[in-house]
Amino acid sequence: MREGDELAAGSGLTRDERRRDPSRVLALTDGVYAIIITLLVLDIHVPTLEAHETLGTAISEVRPSFISFTIAFIVAAMQWVGHRDLFTLIRDTDRGIVWLSLLTLFTACLLPFGSALLSRYHQDPLALRMFGLILIATSLSRTIIWVYATRRPSVVHDPIDRASFWSGLALSVFPLVIYVVAFAVAGVSAGASLAVYASAPVLYFITITLLRRLAPQGSEERQFT
Repeated sequence: MREGDELAAGSGLTRDERRRDPSRVLALTDGVYAIIITLLVLDIHVPTLEAHETLGTAISEVRPSFISFTIAFIVAAMQWVGHRDLFTLIRDTDRGIVWLSLLTLFTACLLPFGSALLSRYHQDPLALRMFGLILIATSLSRTIIWVYATRRPSVVHDPIDRASFWSGLALSVFPLVIYVVAFAVAGVSAGASLAVYASAPVLYFITITLLRRLAPQGSEERQFT
């Protein structure tokens, strides 16, 4: 017997079971999101007062940083929560889930760059659109991994009922639609585009609250965070 097989036998798990164990994917995801959130807040700096400048004026100059940080932080939180909710359903990982989880991390890792870009050039349509592309990518990656995992009975604890599948899909796609609208209006009005981006988390929480309250007892929607 090879050494790897002995270790597997000693741990009570076969090599294949250890390979499909989702705990390592979750550990990596939690660590990466912790770093992302830390990087986001590092872009907020205490303002330096110039001659004859009031603190109120200096703080108003930092306001774009606070706005972009808040939007990006909540988007990162939505992504992490969605990944957490999905993995409560997953029993085993396969090659697709591993790489799609890495894809979700890749898109989320771009959030600090997008937030910093938006805080400095919040009136520039290009900055707003690049920020929007990052948000669109995060929603797309969440949508793809949700569809992939929930359509494979071999990796989930129990088959996902139709209503729960569509509810989870709606939570992924709904923000995507809002981001596309904000992207589209960026060239017309920077303020309107930023307001639409900021509305996405609010509408997301309203949607998920309604889904939880309207869902039947015992359904997966009741467990959505």
